[in-house]
Amino acid sequence: MSKLPPFVASLALTLGSAACVSNPDPPRSRPPAVVASVSLAEQAALQESATRPGKQHRALDPLVGAWLTSNVAVDAQGRESDPMPGRAAIDWALGGRYLRIDASLDIPGGASHTWSGFLGFDQARDEYQWLMVSDLSTGMGVAHGRGELSHAGIRFVLDVVDPRSGAMARATSHLRALDPDHVVLDQIGTDPTGLERVLRRTHYTRAPKAG
Repeated sequence: MSKLPPFVASLALTLGSAACVSNPDPPRSRPPAVVASVSLAEQAALQESATRPGKQHRALDPLVGAWLTSNVAVDAQGRESDPMPGRAAIDWALGGRYLRIDASLDIPGGASHTWSGFLGFDQARDEYQWLMVSDLSTGMGVAHGRGELSHAGIRFVLDVVDPRSGAMARATSHLRALDPDHVVLDQIGTDPTGLERVLRRTHYTRAPKAG
């Protein structure tokens, strides 16, 4: 992510002026708003019914399970190097609305880092959302994506702070299932030559069942 080009968002400031009216009409009284008397149990039932998981949630089923991971660097010719091993555990939570992901990555030299997240589909916004927290950040990142996991993949976009400059940067990643036992997550950015391509890739290989 540190190789991604930073961008600075421009801010638009809109100033409004109040209109002066001589001898304005007196304000009209409005009837009080009608508030339906709905119990908390009824509200919860309505909300649960309106947010039942759909086909986009079921499309994420291939991600459920225990995984062995390998994070690798990718060069301009697509060759992989610098592998870093790790593990991930993924399962449904909160009534099948979100996938909970807990993962670790072993860094050369003995260090190990962990991250957790929730991946789901927001039916109101018609997009996948991926919330991530890690022991390398104090902020919660939310990536937004569209696509199909088992076909062309899901392309996610996440706004982050470039650790070198402090400016905002955009991180793009691509999650796709190659087969039931192999999923890849590509991190896309700009290399030193200015070419946008896959910079790193995480392979998720289904862990063998115990016993």
